[in-house]
Amino acid sequence: MSISLFEVSMEGSYDISLVSLSYLVAILASYCALYFGTQLTRVEGTKRKVWLILGSLSMGLGVWSMHFIGMGAYQMDMPMTYDLTMTVVSWVAAVLASGLALFLISKSVAGVGVLLLGSLVMGLGIAVMHYLGMAAMRITPSVSYDPVWFTLSIVIAVGASGAALAICRYTQRLVGRQAVGFQGIAALVMGAAICGMHYSGMVAVIYPPGAMPAMSNQLTGSAIGTPVVGASVLFIIFALLAVYSDIKARNSEEEWSRQETERVKKMAFEDEATGLPNRSRLEHHLLESLVETRGSASPFTLIMLEMANYRELSAGVASETLSQRLHALAEQIQKRVPGGVYLARYSNSTFGLVVHDAIDSAAVKQTFDKLGNAATVLKVTGWNLNWKAGYSRFPQTGHSSRMLIREALKTAPLSQLSNDKAPATESGVQMLIN
Repeated sequence: MSISLFEVSMEGSYDISLVSLSYLVAILASYCALYFGTQLTRVEGTKRKVWLILGSLSMGLGVWSMHFIGMGAYQMDMPMTYDLTMTVVSWVAAVLASGLALFLISKSVAGVGVLLLGSLVMGLGIAVMHYLGMAAMRITPSVSYDPVWFTLSIVIAVGASGAALAICRYTQRLVGRQAVGFQGIAALVMGAAICGMHYSGMVAVIYPPGAMPAMSNQLTGSAIGTPVVGASVLFIIFALLAVYSDIKARNSEEEWSRQETERVKKMAFEDEATGLPNRSRLEHHLLESLVETRGSASPFTLIMLEMANYRELSAGVASETLSQRLHALAEQIQKRVPGGVYLARYSNSTFGLVVHDAIDSAAVKQTFDKLGNAATVLKVTGWNLNWKAGYSRFPQTGHSSRMLIREALKTAPLSQLSNDKAPATESGVQMLIN
């Protein structure tokens, strides 16, 4: 299938299937360039040089292959032949321009000036490669160019290259699937720059009537077609492997980032020794409870349960042994508190318990009663703990988490708390002071 795109002094048309193939190659070339550009920001020394060379070769080969596929897509009565030296020079120009652009965008600090310079280098590199490739045709009389379309082709190359490099620079700060998506968009834009430059440059060409290729041209259309097709196939395979590796790496980054976020969040809100919510999480829970109860004024009680002789008992104990005892203690307390009671470790020696819907002291007393066997458990750990306790109740004690915590920290030996002052049963008091 072919479509007529324009008519000049020598009529021609385009094979749409080859045009589509040229755009595909341009996209893959762009993705490879962006992939290597991203990798360059993460490596140093010899490895950085290797990545730069591979990126330059792949990008240069992709642009060069796209050009000659696009030339093969243009069908006219005059046979297309090429000068070997100029054809090779056009490939070298594409590789050098790609390498310089990759070097610029991979710098750790790249401001607007560097981005503009990179866009200019990449865009002009694409343009130079194209017009060197056109010069390699060597026909008599020589072709000329429409100045408007010639200028427009360069503007398209530089502008779209700038947009692609800006997206690439932004992508370097991303991880996971989001980075893959933005990098794919950049490749589409960059591919459009390469194709836009090529086909607008082709519109600019004016073929003189009766033009014929030079007899000294060493490469015929079929002669260059075979290596171009072979190079394109190898490049596409290489590019697809790069895309696969990039997506796999991005997914691994995303998973690592997710795990790291969870780990940091866990460290921020979980006590390492006991696995219970820590002080920050308890304070946050109180704030949530206060917000939730503003409308309904549902009461809750905060109990601070303190190990009065913790300092003496923990002195000289290995940190691993200390963590094991605290973890065992936390597990036993957690098993014995009623459902719905929020348990946290407020400090080294203090646990915080939030008893919700405590309309009177019954729910709080039940909490202490459920701890009835804790003394037996503590003997297993080798500790003989002396307990102190304090409590505060919303809304009677206060309407802020700070006030509730401050009042609950005013602890006293439970045996000295009278029933009208402490919300604990006599059995609870006897158990907690063992």
